[in-house]
Amino acid sequence: MKPRHPIAQEWTCDDCGVRASWLDGQPATEPSGWIDSEEGRLCLACRRSRASEAALAGAPGGISRGDYRQIRRTALIEFEVRRAPEHRDGRIASDCGTSPVAVAAVRRKLKTADEVSQ
Repeated sequence: MKPRHPIAQEWTCDDCGVRASWLDGQPATEPSGWIDSEEGRLCLACRRSRASEAALAGAPGGISRGDYRQIRRTALIEFEVRRAPEHRDGRIASDCGTSPVAVAAVRRKLKTADEVSQ
């Protein structure tokens, strides 16, 4: 007889406490975008938040609200481009709440920076 409630595989983010699980009883890997790091297991949302916070920590004091949003958005796009370079600009734009044109500009900037550092 098949169990009424299959065994769940569960992951919990050590930062925000969100839980993700698989209920189909099949072997599963960690949810997409999650990582195990020195800081613990982190969900994708917390990783994105940390990327934005790190960029803002390096920003000069007294910046405008618009500059604040731009720094945050650029950091988020950079994070996503580095995390999943195979994703198209439209998908990353959707994930970041911005335009494909903005993603393409950040992707070009990162490519140029990588070429300079080599």
